[in-house]
Amino acid sequence: MRKKNVLLQVRVPEVIVEELDRLVASGYFKSRSEAVAEGIRRLLLAYSTPSKIPGSIFKLTIEASPQQDLGPGDAFEINVEEARKRILEFFGSDSVDDVVKKMRMRV
Repeated sequence: MRKKNVLLQVRVPEVIVEELDRLVASGYFKSRSEAVAEGIRRLLLAYSTPSKIPGSIFKLTIEASPQQDLGPGDAFEINVEEARKRILEFFGSDSVDDVVKKMRMRV
C-alpha cells in the first residue's frame, strides 16, 4: 500500500528557489517538490542513528564513503561490481529508477 503524501508549505529565500529551479532545469529533478523531498530525505538520513538505517544500506554507505570530504574536482575509486552486487541484493534490482522509487517509499 502506498503511503499518503502530505503537503508541506515552507518559505525560503528567493535565491534558494532559483537554485532549485536550476537543478530542475538541468534535469537532476523532475520538479521543485521532488528536489525538496530528496533534500529532506538526505537530512533525515544524516541525522538518523545507525540503528534506524537498514544494515546492508548502512554498510554500503559506510564502506563507500571516502575518508575525507571531496570537492567537485576530487575523485575516489569504488568497486562498481561490488556496489552493484550489494545494491541488487538489498533492493532486488540494480536499476536506478527502481532503487530511487524504493528509497522514496521508505521515508
